[in-house]
Amino acid sequence: MNEEEKGYVSYTFPERLLKVKKLENFGRLNQEVIRSGVCSACGTCVSICPEKALIMEGETPKLIGKCSACGICYRACAKTITSVKALVGDYVAAFVGKSALDKVNGQDGGVVTSLLMYAMDNGLIDAAIVTMKSEEDPWKPVARIVTSSEELLKSSGSVYSHSQTVEALVEAIDKGYRSIAFVGTPCNIDAVAKMQTQPFGLLHLFMKAKILKVGLFCMDSFSHEGLKEFFEEEQGIPLSSISKMGIAGGKFNISYDADKTGAWTVKELDKYRSTSCHYCRDLTSEQADISVGSVGSPDGYSTILVRTGVANELLEDAMENGYLVLEPLDREGLQRVLNLARLKKVQMYTERRRHTYVLKYVPTTAGVPEPVERVGAIPLAEEKTKEKEGIAERALRKLLKVSEARFVEGNTMLQLTLSNNSGKTINGVKVRIAQLEDLFETNSWETYIETWYPFEELEFAYPRAENDKEYLLTISDRQGTILSQKFNVKEMEGKKTE
Repeated sequence: MNEEEKGYVSYTFPERLLKVKKLENFGRLNQEVIRSGVCSACGTCVSICPEKALIMEGETPKLIGKCSACGICYRACAKTITSVKALVGDYVAAFVGKSALDKVNGQDGGVVTSLLMYAMDNGLIDAAIVTMKSEEDPWKPVARIVTSSEELLKSSGSVYSHSQTVEALVEAIDKGYRSIAFVGTPCNIDAVAKMQTQPFGLLHLFMKAKILKVGLFCMDSFSHEGLKEFFEEEQGIPLSSISKMGIAGGKFNISYDADKTGAWTVKELDKYRSTSCHYCRDLTSEQADISVGSVGSPDGYSTILVRTGVANELLEDAMENGYLVLEPLDREGLQRVLNLARLKKVQMYTERRRHTYVLKYVPTTAGVPEPVERVGAIPLAEEKTKEKEGIAERALRKLLKVSEARFVEGNTMLQLTLSNNSGKTINGVKVRIAQLEDLFETNSWETYIETWYPFEELEFAYPRAENDKEYLLTISDRQGTILSQKFNVKEMEGKKTE
């Protein structure tokens, strides 16, 4: 494929390639649309199911046969988000790029820093609004007005906490700057875009200055105090020793003490996540003039979505003048951007934690702690009369597995992730977790899952006891035990060490 063809592919991405195989199934449709109350009861999914496995039960679609995960019901639903424009917004060109300047050491490709340096060196902007790390409080974000390339270099790198950049923008306009580059995350970009399109009471600001909105890709933001607690108190790593933070592949990665690295799953930091991130649907700063992020590009490069003609001209000029190296974003890279954008979009429907069942201990009158359910777990239901079931149906129920078992929250909780890979809905499932001491069960807990949909994952978090050795998971339905599995503490800790 020549360069011209690559460019054409990056600009006219076929939407048929948007499909993610084996993920768009009824279980996903049920989780994102039906259970969350978004379903309009139109019956489309029922009418177009090639397996004839769906019926309308009142105003609710219901699976009565085997789901083949063809994805047709999900793709056809009026409430799901599947088009490129709906996922990442309008754009006129897509590139991967990096800085061509040796002095720029950015978060990934250093694209934002080099682009703004070109604009500033050539008098195209008077100032830029950027976020820097506080000198007094390490990794605390501080918005700054910068007017030189030297100051821009100090702002390289990402800070994963909210920054009050709009305040600095208003200050810059008041100081007389008339051409300003504004760098921000989707929530910051949205605020500026809204003020520009609905400038009620703000005419004196936005008639004075032209603003180039440079948006950053953003999946999550964390409380600064929360990050301090996690790294300094839980991990024993001072924030002042951390030279770089980054999120990739579901991991929160850091570099510290000059030559050390560390990585934790983003889920381990979930309690420090900004509450607004639970409701944000914008990964790529859709209201920006140009959007930049690491998703979809190789290491050392950035993904660039150009959304306006001015931004496209600026980017090409920066490349032609030796500030940037650019090449078209290929299909695979754009696919990765779209996949992650969709994960963030569906948060407006439902959150994964709705499917998480967590235990906590409360003291009893005898002083012995007992496990109890937190809100969210379904109360244990009475056993129903056993029904006869064929061998084939019984075999399908065996296709359940523990897809992940690990210790979380500072090794204080045993977290189990269970997957229903049978392709069928399983009703009346009882999940039981207990600690094993010399073959005897202690601190047992159980809950009842009324309906477990195909390809749906459920999470359970069980508090660890002191000097624990082994845990037992038992899954059963009306016909008896489906899965029984033990988890040896030493083996799990050994795998984690490796």
